[in-house]
Amino acid sequence: MKKLISLVLALAMVLMVGAALADTIKITRDSSYNGTGDRTYTAYKVFDADVAMDPAGTNTEADTETVSYGEEPGPISYSMATNSPWLTAMQASGQTWFDVKLAADGSKYIITLKDGVENNTATAKAIAAYLEANLPDGLSGTDVPTDGSAVEVGKGYYLLLASDGATNLTLVTTDVEIFEKNTYIETSKESDETNYSVGDKITYTATVKIPADTNPDNPVILHDKMDTALAFQDDVAAKIAGEDFEGFTVVTEPEDECTFEISIPITEAVLGKEITFTYSAEVTSAAATETGLVNELGGQHGDYNTTPTKVYDYTFGFDFEKDFTGSDDTSLTAKFELRTTADDATTAIAFNAKAAGVQKKVDSDDGEGSTELTISNTEVINLAGLAAGTYYLVETETSAGYNLLDGPVTVTITDTTEDPSSPSKTVAFTGGEVEDGKLIINNNSGTVLPSNGGIGTTIFYVIGGILLVGAAIILVARRKASE
Repeated sequence: MKKLISLVLALAMVLMVGAALADTIKITRDSSYNGTGDRTYTAYKVFDADVAMDPAGTNTEADTETVSYGEEPGPISYSMATNSPWLTAMQASGQTWFDVKLAADGSKYIITLKDGVENNTATAKAIAAYLEANLPDGLSGTDVPTDGSAVEVGKGYYLLLASDGATNLTLVTTDVEIFEKNTYIETSKESDETNYSVGDKITYTATVKIPADTNPDNPVILHDKMDTALAFQDDVAAKIAGEDFEGFTVVTEPEDECTFEISIPITEAVLGKEITFTYSAEVTSAAATETGLVNELGGQHGDYNTTPTKVYDYTFGFDFEKDFTGSDDTSLTAKFELRTTADDATTAIAFNAKAAGVQKKVDSDDGEGSTELTISNTEVINLAGLAAGTYYLVETETSAGYNLLDGPVTVTITDTTEDPSSPSKTVAFTGGEVEDGKLIINNNSGTVLPSNGGIGTTIFYVIGGILLVGAAIILVARRKASE
């Protein structure tokens, strides 16, 4: 029985030594990662670690003071070489956590926690910040990927630095797996509506969440890329918890392809906070009808980039054709206004000149445009740049011999979009014919008013002749009587 126990202990010792020879750091990224860039890590050994391998905890160095951290195979002692690149930082007055004592044989320095220093997260963060600030020049580290693969390192106390500045202190005495917490910035964006008329201003709301442990060496930058048919109004405002926030700058001519950038320096005011930005853009007459106008927002901190949020907005239009009944004469024309209130001419919408059969609503840079829409016989016009809603097409003038419409044509555009990147609509008309979704407005020619006729002029000529003959007879008779 004793031999069997001894054999089991021996096997256990071999297994533990085997693990020690393959000490690794492995990082597992959590499912909340949402970025197109990648945070990378580098591990820098600060102290060597020596672990007692027997269950009783007997140390391998008789003269070594020990500090135990958690459930390890045995007590752990820390040391650093006499020529360690970290020695200067460890012996500096700003280092207040560790006692650094030369070993009895002078071969190394023994590292222990100072009396009264608490072994907790706050202490670890303070030590990590100090070590990062005093990282020796030219010190090489070990790259640690984030794909879950393990990297072999020696036993030790490591400073783990991320490419975006996040820091960790990692103790490696056996295989260590680090579950990366979501300490990345998060961004989102939305617009107040989805469909607009040309000339309308879209109000956007963008948010960025900045983790409490965000590295202050790099600002958070929001990149906003707008469709070329959207005109940024340079009116960015921000709030934190409902209070105005001004700790940011706007760059309207950035070096990349975005429309503008918002740069947010990392200060105590933003750590652990969500910042809400609002700004607007005008829909210009360059907007393609029924095509999503893309506005894209992404965030950057160091090497990490969030997956951009895409917001789609769009405009609508409709076709109408003018037909003069019974005529193919294309010189016949009629004039219309498109109003938002049927009997109020002041609500007539101004449009740009026709181009390839399309008339678009004017934007603020197009000038006044014209509310008068002239259309020829058999011509088809697409009125574009309209939001969903109800409009009234009022005929104000028509060619001679043809009657004006006796009332407005009601046009109702309904947004039926399910996928914002591919807008859709229905259009209903009241007061005109519809063919293949197109409004056809007919003008009828004028008619001869009903009449009972008249007696004409002949009778007047006959009576006049009789009177003349009678007058001549009387004149002759009087002359003879006088003779």
